[in-house]
Amino acid sequence: MDFLMKRDDIQPVILGGDMSTYSLAREFYEAFGVASVVIGMDAISVIKKSRFVRMHIVPDNGRDSIEAAIREIAARDAGKKVVVIANTDDRVELVENIQDALPGNVVCPLPPHDLMSEVSDKVRFQQLCGSYGLDVPKTQVVSLAGEQPIAPTPIAFPLIAKPAASSEYNHYIAQGFQKIYFMHEQAELDHLWAALREAGFAGEFLVQELIEGDDTYMDSLTVYMNRAGEPLLLSGAHVLLEDHAPTLFGNPVAMITTPMPELWEKVVELLRGIGWYGFANIDIKRDPKTGRKLFLDLNPRVGANSFYSAAAGANPMYVLVRDVIDGDATQHRIDRNVLYHRVPVSLARRYVRDAETLALFDECVRRGDVANPSRCKADTLGSRFAGLLMEKNFIRKFSKFYPEPTDTSF
Repeated sequence: MDFLMKRDDIQPVILGGDMSTYSLAREFYEAFGVASVVIGMDAISVIKKSRFVRMHIVPDNGRDSIEAAIREIAARDAGKKVVVIANTDDRVELVENIQDALPGNVVCPLPPHDLMSEVSDKVRFQQLCGSYGLDVPKTQVVSLAGEQPIAPTPIAFPLIAKPAASSEYNHYIAQGFQKIYFMHEQAELDHLWAALREAGFAGEFLVQELIEGDDTYMDSLTVYMNRAGEPLLLSGAHVLLEDHAPTLFGNPVAMITTPMPELWEKVVELLRGIGWYGFANIDIKRDPKTGRKLFLDLNPRVGANSFYSAAAGANPMYVLVRDVIDGDATQHRIDRNVLYHRVPVSLARRYVRDAETLALFDECVRRGDVANPSRCKADTLGSRFAGLLMEKNFIRKFSKFYPEPTDTSF
């Protein structure tokens, strides 16, 4: 296999164990020919059977266990730069908390703490968007703290309800609460408030206007800024299909990579203006009625589907290492259409109703510009087979949670 730049002076370390973890390990391998160490309590079979992953099992995902694991790896590879990356809000926060205590050969490329806190809070992110002329949905902020009755919302039903800060809400998803709620009437909203309070949640929720349009009206951007405020990675994709399981709702599972210069320019202006450093993953929805492009979220990480960018020729882990280790400021941007999918291609195609998008979909398939992160020819047969089983499992999931496309994606 031809690597972008074969090297043996780095040791990637990834916190996690899910499909996004595997994607990052594959990106490191295809960029530099290196195996990654994955730190976690367990991992999916795609990872455990991979030839370019070494598992470092920890008893728990607490601060002490993760710090000890990173220290052990750093000592073993004392002559290398140990690049630590995480791709979930809680693990990013953990790395931020321990980075100053880690050995000198450990590199933790993270945005500044205050900025991470700002953009991770969806309320503050909306305020930032307003300051830079970016459109956002009409929103009400609801505090669940205390016992005072919560007044009826002024936003018209149906509407969307979601937590303002994901990091303080993840614990409740494990208890059965959803990432996003689609509400038809005030009684449903009142029931949610009561259930959240009973469970002990005292944070903030956002109540937002529903922007219609199925999953194909979503866009995803991935940007990397260096410390000088220069955008070194500019990537984007039109979403075709999102996961509809309650705990994973909104995670893209099929996309077509697409250059988005106008959106890149707007996002870079915001990121440069606030002094951002590192990866940012931004969700945008296009209103089919008005054409408005509404900015929904900014995640302070590369995102679960970062491999879509690598598939289109701009490998995020290559950009990262070339910046933090080599100081290289070359800009990488995608410039072609590739169908990225985690579900069977035939399943994704069923949910594309726009004729122009469908024609582009078929053209990508015809050209062979199709990529699935778990279908790595350089990996073991066992890993690839485990990935195939995960892909086929989506057929059952969509049959249960989203059997047909709708005009609202709910």
